[in-house]
Amino acid sequence: MIRSLLSDSRFILTFLLCFAVGTAVAQDASVSKEASTAESPAPQPTTTINPEVPLDVLRVLVRPLDQDELKVEADAWFKLLKNKARQIAAAKLSVKKTNSAIESKDPTQAADILQKAEASKQAADASAKEVEQEMAETAKSTLGPTADAADIPNPDSAEDQTDEEDPPGDDADPQAEAEAEAEEATSDDDATAAAETLKTELLESVATLQDERTAISDRLEIVLDSLEAKGGEVETYRQYVLAVSGVDLDASDATATWSAITGWFVAREGGQRWAWNLVKFVAILIVSWVLSKILASIVNWLLDRKIRLSQLAERLISGTIRNVFLLVGFAVALTALEIDIAPIIAAIGATGLVVGLALQQTLSNFASGLMILINRPFDVEDVVNAGGVTGKVHKMNLVSTTFRTFDNQTIYVPNNEIWNNVITNITANHTRRVDLEFGIGYGDDFEQAEQIIMDVLKNHELVLSSPEPVVITHALADSSVNIVCRPWARTADWWQVKTEVTREVKRRFDEAGISIPFPQQDVHVYQS
Repeated sequence: MIRSLLSDSRFILTFLLCFAVGTAVAQDASVSKEASTAESPAPQPTTTINPEVPLDVLRVLVRPLDQDELKVEADAWFKLLKNKARQIAAAKLSVKKTNSAIESKDPTQAADILQKAEASKQAADASAKEVEQEMAETAKSTLGPTADAADIPNPDSAEDQTDEEDPPGDDADPQAEAEAEAEEATSDDDATAAAETLKTELLESVATLQDERTAISDRLEIVLDSLEAKGGEVETYRQYVLAVSGVDLDASDATATWSAITGWFVAREGGQRWAWNLVKFVAILIVSWVLSKILASIVNWLLDRKIRLSQLAERLISGTIRNVFLLVGFAVALTALEIDIAPIIAAIGATGLVVGLALQQTLSNFASGLMILINRPFDVEDVVNAGGVTGKVHKMNLVSTTFRTFDNQTIYVPNNEIWNNVITNITANHTRRVDLEFGIGYGDDFEQAEQIIMDVLKNHELVLSSPEPVVITHALADSSVNIVCRPWARTADWWQVKTEVTREVKRRFDEAGISIPFPQQDVHVYQS
């Protein structure tokens, strides 16, 4: 009994001890978790300390941030963009109110409208300034002591200077000022002039605000690019940016339309920016063209002096390199116009298979062109019989070869037609045999004819002595005795030798009374 009680007591003590240890461990884990949570607060935006932070500085700032931090930065810049869009909307609504004031016939009613328009604009500006200050303060408090050392232009000094330069009356109530101006306009019976003045100021303000909105959109795009590269979702942000971007033109208000157009042209983020982009675009294209010419010349020199390829291959390789360099230059120039070429490259890659299937014949010509370049059956200025065409080779690309015929026609032959058929390079060798055949009558002395032909060949300056020319009676044809004449000449003189020897043999045959018969047939008539 006693042993049983002792055993039960030990079991109870062991259980209580384990429970106490487990509880202590759990409490320590909970405390550690709470401490860890307290030590790592939620990330706060830091790049919005200055809404005019330079773009290149912002790219450096967002590079080390992770996805969660970038999401916070994107939300902060998104908030600034929405704030600016509301400010622009308020200014445009005030413009419409001034139009109503101008059209109003009642000076008192017009003054009341102007009062509401100006008060609405001032309230929107005050709210926007408050949001920007709040974002800057949040970023400054997050950066702490390092805020002054950061490579971000600090707007505090500019704000302080602006505050110092503001007239003493800036702290007055906007509503009171608007009412005072409205009363003054009513008393002076000049409500229309006041409305025109206010409208002009508002339109100038809209142009300035749109310029600021574009600057914020650019900085938001940088943050979104970094967030997208690190796996974040950015489509919603970009749809909003696209929706609020651009310049809205009110066709019913000519003054507002003209102000919007001229304001965009003179704006730093509008016309000035795109003018500079166009200058960069043209400059990059010109530089790319000049560099491509220089690069092609260097490649031509290397291939000609060091590697010694055919002229056809040299021209093709240098031309391809030049075109590729120009294509890269054009792509870089497009980036100067703020065009994202990544989707274009992705689309080209996605459609590559479809294009390859659709251009099977072209790819076959491409392969045949490579085989021609590797085997070098002909070169530029060679006289070639290939693909059913006889002429001089003018140039070649990876799809077709261009021939110039002797009657000055230009013929383009697909490389596949050339490579898959017999290629005869007529001018590949320095010397060439001229094949001639002369027929004489059966009643003429063939040995005398042979001697005359041989004398003509020996006396012709373009006929080569080695190899020796051959003159021999070859066949007894139906109407003539055929004598074969085979002199040798340089390839460049082949046509001249052929024509001049033929003319001289005919002249000598006529002098010697040797006939050259035409086809004839004897008919015998028998009578039974």
